[in-house]
Amino acid sequence: MDLDRKLIEILDILSKYNEPVGAKIIAKELSKRGYKIGERAVRYHLKLLDSMGLTKKVGYLGRIITEKGLEELEKANISYRLGNIYSNILEKVILSDYQAGLVVVNRSIVYTDYEKALSLIKKVYENGLAIGDRVGIVDREKYIELYTLCSLNLDGFLVKNGIPVYHICGGIVKYENYEPVEFKEIIKYKATSIDPLLAFIERKKTDVLGIIENGEGYLPANFRVIGANYRERFERIIKKLDGVISYGSENVLGLDVGEEHIGIVMIGGLSPIAPFVEKDIPTEIIPMSSIVRLSSLHKLEKKSLKISTKKANVRIKTALSKMINLMAHVNYDIYEKDGDVIVNIGYIDKKYLDEALDILKEAYSKGLGISDRFGYEVLKDKVKIKTICAVTLDGIINNLGVPIIPKYGGILEVREEEMRFIDIIKYSGTSLDPHEIFFNKVDCETTFLAGFREIHRICREELERIIELLEWNGIKCIGEPNNELAGVKVNKDMCGVITIGGANPLSFLNENEISVEIKAMHEITKFSELISYKDI
Repeated sequence: MDLDRKLIEILDILSKYNEPVGAKIIAKELSKRGYKIGERAVRYHLKLLDSMGLTKKVGYLGRIITEKGLEELEKANISYRLGNIYSNILEKVILSDYQAGLVVVNRSIVYTDYEKALSLIKKVYENGLAIGDRVGIVDREKYIELYTLCSLNLDGFLVKNGIPVYHICGGIVKYENYEPVEFKEIIKYKATSIDPLLAFIERKKTDVLGIIENGEGYLPANFRVIGANYRERFERIIKKLDGVISYGSENVLGLDVGEEHIGIVMIGGLSPIAPFVEKDIPTEIIPMSSIVRLSSLHKLEKKSLKISTKKANVRIKTALSKMINLMAHVNYDIYEKDGDVIVNIGYIDKKYLDEALDILKEAYSKGLGISDRFGYEVLKDKVKIKTICAVTLDGIINNLGVPIIPKYGGILEVREEEMRFIDIIKYSGTSLDPHEIFFNKVDCETTFLAGFREIHRICREELERIIELLEWNGIKCIGEPNNELAGVKVNKDMCGVITIGGANPLSFLNENEISVEIKAMHEITKFSELISYKDI
C-alpha cells in the first residue's frame, strides 16, 4: 500500500489533533497546503482511509487517525517524505517565538525513576551541554516524561532579529579537552527521511557522558549558515544565544562554508537525552514534538560554554565520495570469477562463532547476501566477519562501461510481492553509510537494507546481460525508464535499480540476538579468499 499525497496530507492533519476532526476543518487545512478540494471530496477520501483502517469515524464528531494510520504515515510515499524533516524545521521556526515565551520542545519518554532521571539531566545542564536552562520533567510512575528546548528556538531568535538562517545538517561533534574539535559525522536535512540527531543517538554514536566526565566524547549538534554580511549583527546578539558552540567562515569544525557565509554550530536540543541511551536506559524520543510556553518549564543551574572560532584542518567527506573512491579498487572479473571486492566488516564475540555460522548459512540461503560468499577470521576474543558490499557491484558495472549512479541507502519493505522504501538517506547528504544508521531497524523478513541506483535507459539491456553473467544476488530489481521504483522517483531518461544491502547478513545476526559491531565499506579483499555458505 502506498498513498497519494492528498491522503497522506489528511492523515498528517488528523495526527496533529487530539480529538475527532470534521471534513470542514480538513478541507480548510488542505487548502492552506495547496490542495483546493471541497468538503464532499474530503469525505470521499476519508471513506477510503476508513476502508483501509487508517482512520476511524467517531459518530458525527469527525475522524481520528488509528494506530495503523500513524504507522502508515511514518512509511508512506518516501519521495514526498524526503523533505519532511526540513519542512518541519521551517514550520517550527516560524511558529515559535522565544522572546514572547513560545518555544519548540523535544519530548522524550524515559523508562527510569524520577530521581535518576533528574540527576542525569542536571549533570548535562551543569556542564552546559544543552539549549537554554529550562526543562520539563513529569513523573508518570511507570516512566518519566522529559521536555527539552530545541535548537530551533535559536534559529527563530535569529530570524526575529532579521537574520535569515539556512539549515544544513545535523551531526555529532568530537570534543577534546572539553572543546569542540570537528564534526565526526553529519546528515543533511534535505537528504533524509529521518531526523539526523535521532539517528545518531539511537545508533549510540554520541558520548555526552564522556565529555562531562573527562572532556572527550561526541555531542549531538546542528549546523546552520547565515550570510557573511550578517556577521556583525550576529555577534552583537550572540550572548543571548545560549547554545552556540562554534562559528566562523571558510571551515567550521570540518564543514566548508566559504567566505560568503558564516557557519554556526549549535548544541542539539536532544543532547540531554543522549546519556539515557548511552547508559542503555529504554528511551523513546520525539524530536520537535510541540510548541509550549517557556514558563511551563523548570529552570536548572546551567554553565555557559566558551564559543570556539577556530578553523578546523579537516573536511567531512560524504558517503558518496567514499563510494566513488572505493569503486576504483574493484577489479573483479566476471569471467574469471575472481578479483578485489569491497567488504563490510562485523565483529562479534568469539563465544558465538558456531551459532553465528549457522545463522549466516540461513541468511545466505535466503538470498540476503550480495553473492553466496562471506569470510570470517577468529581473532583473540572476537570474530571478524566479512560480507561483500554493494559498492562492489557499482565498481564491477562501471568497469564494464555502464555508468551506474548511487543515490540512496535505506530500508526496503517487501509485502505480498509489493515493495517500497520506507526510509532513505541520500549518499551525497551523509558522511555515514545509511546502512550503518538503519542497521538495527530491519528484521530481514519484511524489511531489508537496500540501495537505490540510477542508470540511463539505453544501458538497461547491457546491465541485464552483466547481471546474468555475474550470477550474483545483488541486484533485486531494475525499473522502467522515467518511472518511480519502490516509491522513489528517477531523473529524466533514467531507470531505477534496487541493490541488496551487503550488511543484511550481519543485520540478520543482530536480529538473532548476536550483537554485531558494524563497519560498512571497510576493506578490500580477494573474492577467492571468501567461502560459500554451502561449504560451511
